[in-house]
Amino acid sequence: METELFVHFAEIAGVFVGFGALISQRSTRPSDSHDLVYLRAVLAIGVWVVIAALLPIAVSRYGVPADLLWRSCGVVVLAVWILYVVSLARSTDSKAVSRSAERMDQLFPIVGLPLHIVIAGSLLLVIVGLWPALDAALYITALTAAVIFAGYTLLMQVMNQKHEPDASRP
Repeated sequence: METELFVHFAEIAGVFVGFGALISQRSTRPSDSHDLVYLRAVLAIGVWVVIAALLPIAVSRYGVPADLLWRSCGVVVLAVWILYVVSLARSTDSKAVSRSAERMDQLFPIVGLPLHIVIAGSLLLVIVGLWPALDAALYITALTAAVIFAGYTLLMQVMNQKHEPDASRP
């Protein structure tokens, strides 16, 4: 197992979590549903990548065989992914954004949905064990897609932010 690679994934995800925390601190009371939904998503994806990247490192220390390592980690991180997706989708703010007529919200699924499919599909293939020789590659594919998803979500958050006009400016 390439431990350094997984540590780097966790580091990259930590940057997204940090950006999300910085954004939330900067806007002390984000009242806009868009800001809340995208911020929660960036933080959830970032934390998920940290979990998914560090779990195989921790589990491998117990001498677990490779096929069981990837399968067990795949089950855990897919369950966490589904939990995040369901909890984010069920929030009142997410429901409001999904009904939004704003162009950016309508375009989000064009990239977001394929990334969800890559993440869940890769992990399902690992869990099923269809191609055991590719389990590590499929797991890394899910991590890579999640990092891309976090970056895309952060970009959408920034592009979608509503700014109040500054009263001090003419």
